[in-house]
Amino acid sequence: MVLAIEKEAAQGENHWETAPTGTLERVAGLILENTFTSILDMAGVLLPFLKWVIGGSGSKGFKLLNFVVRSPWNTIDVIGEIRQPILFLSGLQDEMVPPFHMQMLYAKAAARNRQCLFVEFPNGMHMDTWLAGGDHYWRTIQKYLEETVPEKKDDESKKDKELSSKQNASSDFAAS
Repeated sequence: MVLAIEKEAAQGENHWETAPTGTLERVAGLILENTFTSILDMAGVLLPFLKWVIGGSGSKGFKLLNFVVRSPWNTIDVIGEIRQPILFLSGLQDEMVPPFHMQMLYAKAAARNRQCLFVEFPNGMHMDTWLAGGDHYWRTIQKYLEETVPEKKDDESKKDKELSSKQNASSDFAAS
């Protein structure tokens, strides 16, 4: 799971846009949970018999079938460019994405970004890290958000309420 927290959305706006390339300054932070380094690396994990002919940037030698993967999702190649705070949540019992993928992503990010935090959940699997982590999981996210996402000021809150009431009034007028 990847969650990007947009600054405006975190401040109470009622929209979310996927940040196109070049707009990372709009993102306040990033949360990664049980994330792979790349699709090419995962091909060798999920289909071990293919590891000799397909693989990501960490693979040795020429990989004949790499050309068939149209969207390689090379997280490992871009994670080091992110300057925003990153929270890594890793379930150590993940049966789909090996936990060392998260460790590799963290190592690459932390080499260039001091705002990285890596938290392990010993009993977390791929789909239940949130459950296995219990209160510790949710407290970790809460603390990260409190430290990362800017709080909305009272003046901004008043402006949002005024704008919302104006939009409601105009939509009521248009409906009649």
